[in-house]
Amino acid sequence: MHDADIAVREHATIERATHGPGTVAMTVRQGGERAVITGSHCLIATGRTPAIGALGLDAAGIASTARGITVDGRLRTNQRHVFALGDVIDGPRFTHAASYQAGIVVRNIAFRLPAQVDYRALPWVTYADPELAHVGLTEAAARTRHGDRVGVLNVPLARNDRAVVERRTAGSLKVVVDRGGRILGASILAPAAGEIIGLWCLAISRKLTLRAVAGLMLPYPTFGETAKAAASDYYKPALFSKTTRRLVGALGWLPR
Repeated sequence: MHDADIAVREHATIERATHGPGTVAMTVRQGGERAVITGSHCLIATGRTPAIGALGLDAAGIASTARGITVDGRLRTNQRHVFALGDVIDGPRFTHAASYQAGIVVRNIAFRLPAQVDYRALPWVTYADPELAHVGLTEAAARTRHGDRVGVLNVPLARNDRAVVERRTAGSLKVVVDRGGRILGASILAPAAGEIIGLWCLAISRKLTLRAVAGLMLPYPTFGETAKAAASDYYKPALFSKTTRRLVGALGWLPR
């Protein structure tokens, strides 16, 4: 598939849908203009509804909404001795999220520890080609929370040697940081992005800065090296500033 095969229409309203033998036609309105999009199939992604109707929640006095069973940060229902997790609760519906939630419940029940969920480093991956992975805050969410104290780094995959060699340069790494270089979020569009995002999950969960990434020794050549490129871009202005050059010049006069 080539880039030209994909067209994204944002904020479009579907007015009509028709289908015939092997064809589907969607009439959409966007910005006051109407267009008809035709194809062979139509995929409707409307999310999932939790199947909780047969659980007898009312009889147990357990609160729920249309989005799922209501739980607190420790995954307890309003009946404090009953816990809920996974796709039946009002929360992130990923297999890896359910596995993480299971650990929280075990720590609460078996070890009596008041463990709570923390989704700040929750990753999600869209398994397209290339893959799209994200963790942490988006740029918009970071600016809402931190205002102008936000920096954004964009590293195109075309700067990565592995991508160039394999001729798979469509993609990029986007990192959102605060004024001190602390990593707030990361988005990756690249082959195996779901494998690469783990580094950024760790960075966000441990509240690391790009300095920690800059000091890493990563294998070459890999797509994951884009992390080092992002860290390099962040520190490059300070490294080549006039102040740094004066300092290096002054150090040259010191006795060896």
